[in-house]
Amino acid sequence: MAHGQYVRSCGTPSPLSPVSGAATFEVVPSICVSERYDSNVFYAPPTPGLQREDFVTNVNPILRVNHNGDYASGVLNVGGFSETYVKNPDLNYLGTRDSLSLNLNNSIKRWLPNASLSVNDTFSYTPLPPGFVNPAAGTSPGDSGNIQDVYAQGFLFRRTNNLRNNATVSTSYATTASTSLQASYNYAILNFYGGSPSTQGGLNLFNATTQTGTVGGTAQLSELDTVNIKYSHTQTESTRGSISSLFKIDSATTGWSRRLTPNLSAQLGGGGILISSAQATYAANAALIMNFSNNSATISYVRSAFPSYVAVVPTVLVGDVFSLSAVQK
Repeated sequence: MAHGQYVRSCGTPSPLSPVSGAATFEVVPSICVSERYDSNVFYAPPTPGLQREDFVTNVNPILRVNHNGDYASGVLNVGGFSETYVKNPDLNYLGTRDSLSLNLNNSIKRWLPNASLSVNDTFSYTPLPPGFVNPAAGTSPGDSGNIQDVYAQGFLFRRTNNLRNNATVSTSYATTASTSLQASYNYAILNFYGGSPSTQGGLNLFNATTQTGTVGGTAQLSELDTVNIKYSHTQTESTRGSISSLFKIDSATTGWSRRLTPNLSAQLGGGGILISSAQATYAANAALIMNFSNNSATISYVRSAFPSYVAVVPTVLVGDVFSLSAVQK
């Protein structure tokens, strides 16, 4: 993979990491060109006459806007991408993946000095199905920057044009020097559209809307130890033609984190999950987070439940996900 980026002058801090505390406004164009070999570009089982393997060229231009102001700071990524297939040129397409991250702490602290507020949104239009998303290296999987795509939880469908949008509003309030309350609201949509060359095969297209509300609290027991509790309610409405269904998930968890060394921390947690008031399972999570000047890494495990859309009526999908993310400068 090759990545090229224009920087204003030599020695300038990377515009990919805005300098905090200083008022800045930067517009950063970049482009990434990659080549991959894919053994199954159709995401389909072996079919006579179907050439599933291919070489794919991806070109991804991005315009990144960094802003750090008196009232808000944020990063906006706007870009499109094209994919070109050697053996299946009918699959060539244009798509987009965009994101917005806003930190509104400076504004809300003018009225509530102990409060914080952030907004995150991601948008994509592509015929490719979503996949698992790893946490950013050196961060906790539960950090606000690692907002999970509720539709990227392991269920796989064939190539079909799909639009996804995932928006989250998060807030917190420090009740004391060592305790705080947190709350968030997530609204996500997934819509499918016909017209993709590979919609054949009996795929039952559907639209889905998911809303998740979360409340919780955190207490710092010592300089090294922190505990937290969290309750969340997820409600998914899906529609297939004239058939609609409602799916609910309630979960309650507690967690503990400890700073093992100045560069290493660990997290552990668990709890219960109730699915549509009828089925119960357990939740679990663990993470090891490393941060050094030249490298960072996150190893994590999470067990959770979410809707599966294989059937006409959503059913439960319980997943155990192990992730490793690492960066070496």
